[in-house]
Amino acid sequence: MNEYGVLPVVPERPIYVIDASVVLKWFTQLDEGDIDKANLLREKFRNREVELLAPELLIYEVTNVLRYKLDLDISDINSAIESIFEMRLLKSMSQGTMKKVVKIARDADVTVYDATYLSFAESIHSLLITVDERFYEKVHHRPDVILLKDFAEP
Repeated sequence: MNEYGVLPVVPERPIYVIDASVVLKWFTQLDEGDIDKANLLREKFRNREVELLAPELLIYEVTNVLRYKLDLDISDINSAIESIFEMRLLKSMSQGTMKKVVKIARDADVTVYDATYLSFAESIHSLLITVDERFYEKVHHRPDVILLKDFAEP
């Protein structure tokens, strides 16, 4: 296990880092794009075909967005929180990884929040999957990030 409590990558079970934009697809009832891909990714995780991880920031971002969805009641939001914690995808960030966040944020002109996911993914030599196209356009030159719509089954 490394400093994040992550087991080494096993070729038949790749590790992906996901950001809040992906997880939010799991809890929306809207007919938005990429929901099928997001649900497929979650199903692959449940079937132990892939490993999904995220920095702890994810729970705050997801909960904040869900808080403003007036069609959800508190029990719906609590169920989403429980689901995220049960999946055990939240991991702490190291000091070095957090320092790299600031460099990525400044170099790419993105928020510290978005840079956190990318820095975390790079620190564990993983691929970041996002739905956020504006963020992606600013960092797509990096090999460690893809859009959910471009995700191909392993």
